[in-house]
Amino acid sequence: MAHIVKGEAVCQKPGCSRSWPRDPVLEVACPDCRAPVGARCRRPSGHSGPFVELHAARDILADREGKYGPCPLGLCGLDCASPQLGLPLFD
Repeated sequence: MAHIVKGEAVCQKPGCSRSWPRDPVLEVACPDCRAPVGARCRRPSGHSGPFVELHAARDILADREGKYGPCPLGLCGLDCASPQLGLPLFD
């Protein structure tokens, strides 16, 4: 389960030291809940908390739009996804 990071976001992959001033997922509007750029995803209940889950479609959109940038280790993003993992790959 992924959460939107408040403040600086840091890659959690071993050996990677990448960071972003704010979570790259916040650089796109959420296609599921319609949260605008810069705003956290909204829960259907309207409840908010310190760690609101992000919608997977928003994370995928941020990656497709290049908001994370290229992975220096070649381990992250849709370009590295494997069909064996059952991840949705888009054209």
